[in-house]
Amino acid sequence: MHRDVKPENILLQEGEPVVADFGVARGLCDGVDPVPGVTAPGVAVGTPVYMSPEQASGDPVIDARSDQYALACVLYELLTGQPPFTGSSARKTMARHATEAPRSPRLDRPEIPAPVERALLQALAKDPAERYASVAEFCDALVTPLSGLPDQPGSPGRRTIAVLPFTNATPNADNEYVSDGITEELIHALAQVEGLRVSPRSSVFALKGKHEDVRVVGALLGASVVLEGSVRRAGDRFRITAQLSDATDGRLLWSERFDREGRDILALQDDLARSIVATLRTQFLEPEALGEVAPRRATTNPRAYHLYLRGRHAWNKRTGADLLQAVQFFEQAIAEDPGFALAFTGLADSYAQYVDYRAMPVAEGLGRAREEARKAIALDDTLAEAHTSLAWVLFIHDWDWEAAGREFRRAIELDPRYASARQWYSWYLAAMGRMPESLAEGQRSVELDPASVSIRRSFGWLYYYAGAPHLGVPHLERALMMNPESPDNHLLLGILLTHAGRLEEARGSIVTALDLMPEDSHALAAKAHVDLLQGHKAEAEATWGRFETLARERYVSPTDFARLALVLGRTDDAFAWLERARAARRGWLAYLKVDLLFDPIRRDPRFAELMRQMGLSG
Repeated sequence: MHRDVKPENILLQEGEPVVADFGVARGLCDGVDPVPGVTAPGVAVGTPVYMSPEQASGDPVIDARSDQYALACVLYELLTGQPPFTGSSARKTMARHATEAPRSPRLDRPEIPAPVERALLQALAKDPAERYASVAEFCDALVTPLSGLPDQPGSPGRRTIAVLPFTNATPNADNEYVSDGITEELIHALAQVEGLRVSPRSSVFALKGKHEDVRVVGALLGASVVLEGSVRRAGDRFRITAQLSDATDGRLLWSERFDREGRDILALQDDLARSIVATLRTQFLEPEALGEVAPRRATTNPRAYHLYLRGRHAWNKRTGADLLQAVQFFEQAIAEDPGFALAFTGLADSYAQYVDYRAMPVAEGLGRAREEARKAIALDDTLAEAHTSLAWVLFIHDWDWEAAGREFRRAIELDPRYASARQWYSWYLAAMGRMPESLAEGQRSVELDPASVSIRRSFGWLYYYAGAPHLGVPHLERALMMNPESPDNHLLLGILLTHAGRLEEARGSIVTALDLMPEDSHALAAKAHVDLLQGHKAEAEATWGRFETLARERYVSPTDFARLALVLGRTDDAFAWLERARAARRGWLAYLKVDLLFDPIRRDPRFAELMRQMGLSG
């Protein structure tokens, strides 16, 4: 028994971990100490941060399950960045091991599969009898869920496929929308196959242009097989090559080349999906283990389909100019095929996002989004995307809480793996004050799409609404690592750090956000908050005049005036601007119940009246 398993004693020899330093080890068979007198029974030895409760208490009867506990502490630290227990002294650390339950690692890293967390927490049980019988059993529990579907104990593994972005092999970059579109449609088609798990779009598109070995891709995405391909266009003819590889050993399982006319591209995607599923059946699974490919007959008009692909390609770039272009492409697709429900959903999403870039008044943009989403539902009531788009408008603009909840639940019922539906639903649940449910949905959205910066950022922000901003900080830091160029990442991290009391770090994040988007009113209000808390009252107060100057030059949202007034303690001004925000139907007011900025005015009768007008007082 080693009795001092810790990171410093695990060395790498040609890439393999080797346990070293047996200075305090003890023989299990005869109880003989390698160094007599140093580790006598009843003496607590080892490193407190990684020491089992029985070892910390000097229990004379300990066995290999104590090393199992220490190994679990090391793995916990590898997964979360910190050991399960620390203290200001060795005695306090040892006491925490003996008396406290470890914090759930999925609170810090939601993408950790639930079975891995369960295995880790079982190995960290206080009572050795409740741990695994052996370290080998512990290792089996850790590794098994990684090969297939997490959160489904007992289901066969090797059912996860990653569809990497198909390469545009045509010199003209304008044809990239075709290769991206084929990738997205294959992801969607395969995701509908019962028994098959598909890595989400954001996860695979994060690897676009990075020529990683398929084994690396499999490890990164938890996939057992990887699909790659390329698209070459010559006039109206397409040549698509595709290959399926085993992610465990890199072995090629299947490859094929398809030559089609442009009008046959929909049928081509069906052929590809069916070939992939047939290969998985013969190479990996029993024939009945997977369902059939159900083709998505969105449109039979190839021109409408190509316009739709171009619209989604532009929409995914998420800039004001690209969203305007997306609107144009979707409208052209609808003109080609007025029954193309997915194109209406794309139009709804584009108008909703367009409002976020202040390129359109709230009522006009979200009004159009509502209209287009309802058209999509009228054409095809089974589209989760359409119900999600409608739910967002009902929630953030119409403030029809009951209808919004109903549409979100319908979307999730139609497609439980649609991460965006769960992401937006988590915000709705937060606004309703249902924080445990909100955090659960937010965590599920991260599990479904761990490579999405937006989803990771959203999940971190939920902890702000839960009144625990310090718990959201690690998630915003991860979002920032994923995209350090995003001003929203810097700004929201700065606000969380402000409310967590880490003011100097908060200032740095907010200043960076302002460097990326100069004179942004939301960021200026956040900086004024830090100025005030750090004692720079005059600098904070000067921000009000700066806002008034900006408002004469361009549009400044009434919500940002309200934020600044709340920060500065100008209560009357805050209520005046909140009323303007309500008249403009600004979405921020949906969070009256939970936004921490409202805490100083919650007892004011005017706040109670605002809550009543919003239908949130129940």
